[in-house]
Amino acid sequence: MPASKNALLRYKTIDACLCNRTRLWTLNDLVRKCNEAMLDYCGTSISVRTIQSDIQFMRSDRPGYSAPIVVVDKKYYMYNDPDYSITKTPLSVQDVKQLNEAIGIFKQMSAFHPMTGLEDVLCRLEDHVKNLNEQNKPVVYFEQNNQVKGLQFIPVIYEAIAKKQVLCILYQSFKSSRSRKFIFSPYILKESRNRWFVFGTHTRNTREVTDLALDRIITIKTASGCPFYEDPTFDPETFFDDIVGVTKMNTPVETVRFWAGSINAPYILTKPIHASQQVLEQREDGSMVFQIKVIVNHELIRDLMAFGEGVRVLSPDSVVQTMRERFVQGLNQYEIENNDRFI
Repeated sequence: MPASKNALLRYKTIDACLCNRTRLWTLNDLVRKCNEAMLDYCGTSISVRTIQSDIQFMRSDRPGYSAPIVVVDKKYYMYNDPDYSITKTPLSVQDVKQLNEAIGIFKQMSAFHPMTGLEDVLCRLEDHVKNLNEQNKPVVYFEQNNQVKGLQFIPVIYEAIAKKQVLCILYQSFKSSRSRKFIFSPYILKESRNRWFVFGTHTRNTREVTDLALDRIITIKTASGCPFYEDPTFDPETFFDDIVGVTKMNTPVETVRFWAGSINAPYILTKPIHASQQVLEQREDGSMVFQIKVIVNHELIRDLMAFGEGVRVLSPDSVVQTMRERFVQGLNQYEIENNDRFI
């Protein structure tokens, strides 16, 4: 089990004590020092038994440090190697292997490579461990699209969010033929289907939380002298609870019920369209009826349409009508008389 931050603090405190060989350390001394560190860090205290367990952990080979802790005169704790410290413990072969895998995972998260300092840290870390063990091919691969636009804006937006700085953005949506410039207070960055979005408020508008696609940003810079507007009601932990994707309409949550055929039902069951998804009915032919409670947006319609004939929306009527119209329009695209229009 991975050590908690509190446990690591105690191990480091015990290590600092035992590395200080100008005095002898009793168990009570170690408890007192650890209590001082814990009170400063989180305001809690620990027992003698906890420190005894910590010492046993540090002595152990796996998953501890193999620390050479001995007891002298049945009273004093010390390292029998005067040069030992847990901070000098070499990495095991397994440690290096896991570290290489972690580096590989970070390198695949290419969207964050432009973040200040991270690429340099990864290069130095990779260089530090590359000679300790043979390089292995990654075993975890993330979905990537190297042609996604707008990733270069992530560092500026990230820093602005962290420092609560206002941004001046030149933006052109897919629906607009002209770009426009506005002042924006950014709150969070979010990735959805290999596209990145920043959520925040237009400080001169209605101040409702809105999203901007990074691939539609033309230029971006900090707007010095402009006050940052922080919406006290915005909570990123709950903001996305009632939507699929990133588009949050100013409409109420609706209960959407849909049927899925036997081929698609298992996929929808194991990968729910939304966290609220429930199975209302399982039929003998393997088909199922599902229910979700969401704000209806275009991402939801797109996801339902992706299953083609394998899914049929049952309610509400507004979503049924939208699905019907979309499929009729799609069918019309394949009518013979329309072929010449696309050739």
